[in-house]
Amino acid sequence: MKFRLLFWIIGLLIMGGPLMAGPFDLVPLPASVVRGEGQFSLSRKTVIRYDGALAQEAVMAVKMLEPVLGFALETEVSGSAPENGVIRLQLNQPNDRLTGTEGYLLKITPQKILISANTAAGIFYGVQTLRQMAGESPAAVPAAVIIDYPRFPYRGVHVDVSRHFMPFASLFPLIDQMAAHKINVFHWHLVDDQGWRLEIKKYPRLTEVGAWRVDREDLHWNSRPLQKPGEKATYGGFYTQEQVRELVKYAQERHVTIIPEIEMPAHAMAALAAYPALSCTGENLGVSPGGVWPITHIFCAGKEETFHFLEDVLTETMELFPSTFIHVGGDEADKTEWKRCPLCQNRIKEEGLKDEHELQSYFITRMEKFLNKHNRKLLGWDEILEGGLAPEASVMSWRGEDGAIAAARSGHYAVMTPTSHCYFDYYQGDPSLEPPAFGGNITLKKVYDFEPVPAALTGEEAQYILGAQANHWSEFISTPEHLQYMMFPRLAALAEVVWSPKESRDWDDFSSRMKTQYARYALAGIPYARSAFQVKAHPRLIPETKSLEVEFTTEVSHPEIRYTLDGSVPGPVSPLYTGPVAVTRSVTARAAVFVDGKSVTTPLSRPFFLHKAVACPVNTRYPNSSRYDGSGAYTLVDGVKGSTNFNDGNWKGYYKDDLVATIDLGQPTSVRAVETHAIQDIGSWIFMPAGVVVEVSPDGEHFRRLGSATHAIPVTAAERILYDFRVKKRAENVRYVRVTARNLGTCPEGHAGAGQGAHLFVSEIVVN
Repeated sequence: MKFRLLFWIIGLLIMGGPLMAGPFDLVPLPASVVRGEGQFSLSRKTVIRYDGALAQEAVMAVKMLEPVLGFALETEVSGSAPENGVIRLQLNQPNDRLTGTEGYLLKITPQKILISANTAAGIFYGVQTLRQMAGESPAAVPAAVIIDYPRFPYRGVHVDVSRHFMPFASLFPLIDQMAAHKINVFHWHLVDDQGWRLEIKKYPRLTEVGAWRVDREDLHWNSRPLQKPGEKATYGGFYTQEQVRELVKYAQERHVTIIPEIEMPAHAMAALAAYPALSCTGENLGVSPGGVWPITHIFCAGKEETFHFLEDVLTETMELFPSTFIHVGGDEADKTEWKRCPLCQNRIKEEGLKDEHELQSYFITRMEKFLNKHNRKLLGWDEILEGGLAPEASVMSWRGEDGAIAAARSGHYAVMTPTSHCYFDYYQGDPSLEPPAFGGNITLKKVYDFEPVPAALTGEEAQYILGAQANHWSEFISTPEHLQYMMFPRLAALAEVVWSPKESRDWDDFSSRMKTQYARYALAGIPYARSAFQVKAHPRLIPETKSLEVEFTTEVSHPEIRYTLDGSVPGPVSPLYTGPVAVTRSVTARAAVFVDGKSVTTPLSRPFFLHKAVACPVNTRYPNSSRYDGSGAYTLVDGVKGSTNFNDGNWKGYYKDDLVATIDLGQPTSVRAVETHAIQDIGSWIFMPAGVVVEVSPDGEHFRRLGSATHAIPVTAAERILYDFRVKKRAENVRYVRVTARNLGTCPEGHAGAGQGAHLFVSEIVVN
């Protein structure tokens, strides 16, 4: 109860009070809204009257409206009685093309409310819109005519319950929240290396063994050693078949289709822990407690037993899930063991295949034929394109647009879910203010700006794009509350992308409507993110004056941003931001968005360093990675230290190489300290320098050692760590400063990438 109250209060702060919300602040935005005169009054006397075929939708309408009205409406089958004061649910005549298969007409007059549609799904979505309108003023809804229909047929949410198990009870409100956003597909990632979550009665060890792993939750995801002999597996869980049937029925009543995913041929360590003979080696490596890379322990493609097992598993899966699509994964399969395996090599020879990529295509095609025999269709990640796409398979394009483009051009359907816009396990704001996430940064506005149809496709090819999906991988999402935080409000943005007409997309309008949507979340007790209100600082170096110009921005429209430059917390009377702020000395800038005199989020706090090396020429011995060039030539001396997000544009990254940077201060001067700012993010294979050495010179030819610095940060440290390597020693007549930061070269033992190349990242060399 305290939890719900907290978010209710936050919601009211953001929207400015309950009466400022508007009944037309609808999310997703309908195709057409025409406002009328007057309003329809809702009361206990209001009756939901329905066509006989819509009994279930009438029951759902009562359930959806009761929380916002405060009472349950009565229902009755349509007859000859007068219809004043009723909410009428009506199926259209056959072949009515006005609203398609999921659209609806919502007509509100002072006398009655009519919701008509071609299908029960359309009726359901019409009630969802009415629910949003009624929630703003339970006594009445304004007169209007709303014609609405989705842009795409596939509007999905993916949740990974393998890496972190989600309690069964938490899935029901998730389905409700999806339906409220007119999302119609729940992609349930049930199995992976870290856990098998679906009861299969023919193979009980899948849940007896595969559903449990050793508890290493105290270690970073990518630094968790495999299970040791004698260790007890205690972390995990699974869903019984009875539970699955219950959830499937619940989802069907809300017009949400659940698509199960049974991973193959890779991401199978949990299954192979239960039945190790199905691998190429027969080894039992246990259920992985954390990250695995590369993924080499996979199903053997040369054993007939593998296909018998998977067909049995899919048979029981299809009995539980009536979805047309069955997802089989197909991603990230390292073929190392297939190359060594005599049985796999024999399969390649017997089937006349060219290589291991074509062997994977054979694997997927064989599973597709089995699914097709049962009137189901195969869906897989875009790696199923490698070696040739199965004849009728559909592709889920996650590595950018290329997979979808290739699929569409070959006449195959595709679902868009690129890491650039649809991976909701990525950060959505300043990492220092956010809970742990996988990496990256996908903000609310970035999601809203997503266009699912690749520009490279023709109009005819574009018809093969089914829609888009938000993915929630759970390496760092361990609770239902964290899952909701990562999902909302970004799901609102994606819902509008896949439902509303493309031409109606308007960020300012959406941002304004979201004020009401935040209040809905708060009243529902949803722990949504307020990251869109976070202020960002954008410093621009002015080399000529060795100063900075700092711009403050936030994603919300027409924000009131107040700031300070002395490190103090900004308040309602602090300077109002109206344009770029000049910074001519070292300062700590702080800024926040204010609504009705109150700060909405934790204020931004950003230090800037105007030191002796700012805007000085820098020469580096080894080139940095082209992908990690920071802000360009002055990155290491622009007065700006990077954040815990190594993609924030302030970091120079070096792969395997050391950083050896020589700074020309322009003229001889005294130096008392040199500081090198570095980051460690072991999940991204970035490690602290082994050490830093600072040298100085009067002429750029003859250098002497000023000092060195090391650190005591373990290479297994789970969190992202920033560290300043300080060398404090006075020197005179210094024009050149050379800093050498030693790269580890390779990832250390115990890391998921052990033996492979390591990264070193540096953002600023401060010379004072």
